[in-house]
Amino acid sequence: MATDRFVNNMSVALFGGTFNPIHLGHLRIAVELAELLDVDSMRMIPCSLPPHREALSASAEQRMAMLQIAVADYPQLVADDIELQRGGASYTIDTLRQVRQQIGGDVPLYLCIGIDVLITLDSWREWQQLIDYCHLVVSARPNYVLPASGVLADWINRHRCDDLPQLKHCSAGKLYFCDTTRLAISSTQIRDKIKHGDGIDFLTPAAVVNYIHQYDLYE
Repeated sequence: MATDRFVNNMSVALFGGTFNPIHLGHLRIAVELAELLDVDSMRMIPCSLPPHREALSASAEQRMAMLQIAVADYPQLVADDIELQRGGASYTIDTLRQVRQQIGGDVPLYLCIGIDVLITLDSWREWQQLIDYCHLVVSARPNYVLPASGVLADWINRHRCDDLPQLKHCSAGKLYFCDTTRLAISSTQIRDKIKHGDGIDFLTPAAVVNYIHQYDLYE
């Protein structure tokens, strides 16, 4: 994907995942975050090879194609193949450095993650340096508790900011918690339904359903 379409944007958010497949829960959260952060683009980035997960049942190209189909009706959402183009294991720190090179050092950049990801962040490569390149925007979820002590807890407390406008006045360095609508949909649920011959209508966009059936994915 050409990078020139992102040049001169006022602010950018990144939403990564395997998207195996993309579903309405992903899209709902992405749209809400794009509106909350008032970004020019919410880049949805499928990972190439997730370092913490087993091999995926759909190829990178197929996951990207489904994502492109899914975001076609959402002008604020962009399917970005930055990690697929890079290939190999997908490390977020590498993606942030690459995006920073594209947009410059002064543009606010937001990395959107769930609290389930945040509490395991200290297993990521160069995790303490993430905040040098972006703000972290964390979607709260029920039944997840932040660590009370330790290196990760100290890091969260040091960077936490509850004032959203503050994030817009600097390009990186803050950690912000927000509430988003969490639909009871998961990619695992969709794959399991397909294996059992059940319908997946209303879990992912109709065009994605058609693509999955066209290529016999997850059967």
